[in-house]
Amino acid sequence: MKSGGFVKNIVMVAVLLAVVFLSQSPSFRPIAQNFYNQANQSIGPYVQNGQHWFSANVYPRVSAEAQKRGEEASREIATQKNNAAQNIWDTIKNYFAEKFSKFSGTNVK
Repeated sequence: MKSGGFVKNIVMVAVLLAVVFLSQSPSFRPIAQNFYNQANQSIGPYVQNGQHWFSANVYPRVSAEAQKRGEEASREIATQKNNAAQNIWDTIKNYFAEKFSKFSGTNVK
């Protein structure tokens, strides 16, 4: 490992920890607010354009596919629920039929 890269990483971690520490201080708030406002002014239009692009291009395709898959999933869930209820009922019915058969001495199907 190169020592230049190691020193650079240590300096970056130290700067990051200093920013985190200073961000908790009330005296750092005006500086952070100023930085946030400048960043918001320069990055804000890109974020808005990205949101508009996502709303126009990606969301309609994804929502239609999700709705279609959701309908298929709800049908499959209903089928599995009905199958589970039927299996539980058959198990209970067979259990009581066996107990009744032993109690009465008859053969119950």
